[in-house]
Amino acid sequence: MNGQPSSDARAYNPRHVPTLAHGLDAVLNRCGVHWLQDPDTGEFNFPKYLATIPQPDQFAFDRVGRFMPPSKDPNMPRIMRDSFSMFGGSTSSLTGILGQIYFLLSDFKPTSNDMLGSEFKDAPRAFSRGQRVASSVCLHYSKGTYLTDIDESHLPSEEVPMILLSLGILLEKFLTLPQEEFAQLLKSNEGGSYTQHEDVHRYAKAFLMRSQLDCVHENLPGSGVFDLKTRANYHVRHDVYNYLQHTNSTLRSLKGPTDSFEKEFHDMIRNSFLDYSFQARIGNMDGVFVAFHNTARIFGFQYISLDEMDECLYGVSGTGQRVFQRCVYIMERLYRTITKSFPKKSLYCTFETRGNVAKGTPPVLRVWVEPKDYYGPGRSRPVKEFTLSLVNYVDGARVSGDEAVMSKSPWDVRYVIELREKDQKAIRRRRAKAYAAQRGLGSFGPARTPTQDEPAEEEETDDDLPDVSSTEVTSVIEGHVDDTMIASQPNAPPVDVTS
Repeated sequence: MNGQPSSDARAYNPRHVPTLAHGLDAVLNRCGVHWLQDPDTGEFNFPKYLATIPQPDQFAFDRVGRFMPPSKDPNMPRIMRDSFSMFGGSTSSLTGILGQIYFLLSDFKPTSNDMLGSEFKDAPRAFSRGQRVASSVCLHYSKGTYLTDIDESHLPSEEVPMILLSLGILLEKFLTLPQEEFAQLLKSNEGGSYTQHEDVHRYAKAFLMRSQLDCVHENLPGSGVFDLKTRANYHVRHDVYNYLQHTNSTLRSLKGPTDSFEKEFHDMIRNSFLDYSFQARIGNMDGVFVAFHNTARIFGFQYISLDEMDECLYGVSGTGQRVFQRCVYIMERLYRTITKSFPKKSLYCTFETRGNVAKGTPPVLRVWVEPKDYYGPGRSRPVKEFTLSLVNYVDGARVSGDEAVMSKSPWDVRYVIELREKDQKAIRRRRAKAYAAQRGLGSFGPARTPTQDEPAEEEETDDDLPDVSSTEVTSVIEGHVDDTMIASQPNAPPVDVTS
């Protein structure tokens, strides 16, 4: 892997990280899909017990660790203080921002279908619209530090089905605990004893990034830690409000354009692998273990390494760590800039990259920043708009984002951050477009449409980009990042604290 993983800000005890149960570690030892039940012979490759998924209304969620936003995590302020970190967040709140920076860095580089069969030779390679939707967060300020939470305060408040999120929590325990121990976590075990299972986290620095550690296996490279993902099939994902109508849908074959593991893999390339790879690198993990299901039963399993994800995302392996390091570095520089716009204030921020290289419009990343609490003149809180643009150089020569991402030669990124704040009407109009896209493609709104995993071949038009002539630039910051600067970032020794 090119480049070193980030250092730990706090040590964790590997013995506290869960391991796979039910013989599922066999999936880690052989590439490809492992059927739970062989479709030809009907024989089970793993315990038949795994075939039927317990439902969320049967599970006692209060007996397992709950997700805690970074701003509510009591450990993070102390760890930030000890590791001299000014900014922090979790995989869930930071990967969306890192994704927007990657789109800018790579000029919306298409993914690769080379690992797929001939039927996917001409399949879409652009990231899905769901993957590209803007990322909104709240930076919570306290005593000189900022902690990043996901922000949904501007989105509709109506009831949204939580089935996939709930099943993700349930299945983590279902796949890592022996049958008898998992049964203790069911509501039917009312009044019975049970073992309290707390989540284990890794805290990476110098931008403090928290990652839940799902599983570990001693035979995997590096730390041996990997992520556990549960993947509902196409029919459920595109009609989650009516998921119960799709409990008879299935994956029928390994390969093919529909109802196959290969189709699911192609969808993950365009809609999930970027997030998966960033999350794995934040946690210093080797890859992801995926369980495919339809909310009622499990079809099979697959282990996907970081190198495999890199090949699908970038076209080559061994370059993903360099991409990740630059994205984190630029994110930290953006944070330093935008937090100075409203000093010592909690901030609502939305990050979005738009552009169309094919039409001669280089991508631009915009960040809209608004104070959470405002007591200045006027009734409405002011919104400031930062735009980040950049140019890639490899071996001293200017290259496209596509070429830079695939290169393994010295890579220099030169960036410009501009601030616009005077034309509030134009700034709010552009932010409103980003909000509208979130409502249309996120987990929000009254109905899921089949567009979340569909091609994003039609990029944004020039009209969607900032109009400098109508929105005055009030300040400009220029900078660059190269291999030497990344290698020289300070890494103090980890704090010796056991989970």
